[in-house]
Amino acid sequence: MALQEYECPACGGAMEFNPHTQKIKCPYCDSEFDVKDYVANHNSNSTGEAVESSSSSSAQGPETQMFIYHCGSCGGEILATESLGAMKCPFCSNNVAVSEKFTGEFKPDYIIPFKKTKEDAIAAYTGYVKSKKLLPKVFFEKNHINEIKGVYVPFWLFDATESFRGSYEGTKVRTWSDSNYNYTETKYYDIQRSGTEDFERVPVDGSKEMPDDLMESLEPFDQSEMVPFNMAYLAGFLANKYNVSAKESEPRALHRIETSVATDFRATVAGYSSIRPLAENVGTVKASNKYALYPCYILSTTWEGKNYIFAMNGQSGKFVGNLPFSLKEALKYYFPIAAGISLIAYLCYYFIL
Repeated sequence: MALQEYECPACGGAMEFNPHTQKIKCPYCDSEFDVKDYVANHNSNSTGEAVESSSSSSAQGPETQMFIYHCGSCGGEILATESLGAMKCPFCSNNVAVSEKFTGEFKPDYIIPFKKTKEDAIAAYTGYVKSKKLLPKVFFEKNHINEIKGVYVPFWLFDATESFRGSYEGTKVRTWSDSNYNYTETKYYDIQRSGTEDFERVPVDGSKEMPDDLMESLEPFDQSEMVPFNMAYLAGFLANKYNVSAKESEPRALHRIETSVATDFRATVAGYSSIRPLAENVGTVKASNKYALYPCYILSTTWEGKNYIFAMNGQSGKFVGNLPFSLKEALKYYFPIAAGISLIAYLCYYFIL
């Protein structure tokens, strides 16, 4: 079977995972099931048909391969990218998942379920923009948000043991004085550090579509709340399978790890007036990885023809994004402040002189 459909056993409605109760629930008859107890009883054999590329394709870059699936409930066509594995039928709103995208080599080891809702994401966006006084006014309107998507993003989690060897030059400076002179004594020390450090579950996103810096800004995720993967958690959300392999992601993870190793060992050199690194060598003793899905809300909006993307950690609610600067709003704040300062300066000059 290709499509798993989350149909309510009681009324046939589209089941959704509820972040508040951590259960899968029917919004129509309020039937509710534990994730581990829910078994999809309605599936489609649609395997996905590749969509032929348009002859008038853009020359801006390679096109994204699209596939068409047929909803088992209404027969409607569902258009999806190759990496999109969980989605919603645009005709009957049935929640479906492409089983092959999350089985075999693509089956995640873990998943962090959503704890925040779409309403939480809207509230976070509203609070975020309210704190930015120099934004264009349109950003304060909720209807300016083009799209809000709850997405499970693929992440590789790397374990590694790193070896370190470093040498430093340290100084200790002592000063004193007598009735005639001031004295300064500087002693130099050769400092050596070596050892190993273990790292667990260092995350690197495995999606080409998600900007790496945006995903790193959403950290940390509470990995103690990771659970074994179950497709029922995907109901009502989008989910991507990885399209960046563990091998491709490993250099990024090791770079983050190596930077931390050097910082950690350097922090053990204390009690000196100054420290100068002479040499630092970091090597990987061993490394392994696991595959997990992390919850994120992606919000997008446009202003003057430019797209702005915001993201919220679907577990903790941490919100990040870049915002434009409005010269008009800045001038509204500048002129009253400038006028006030000028008036104070004038009054001071008038009364004092």
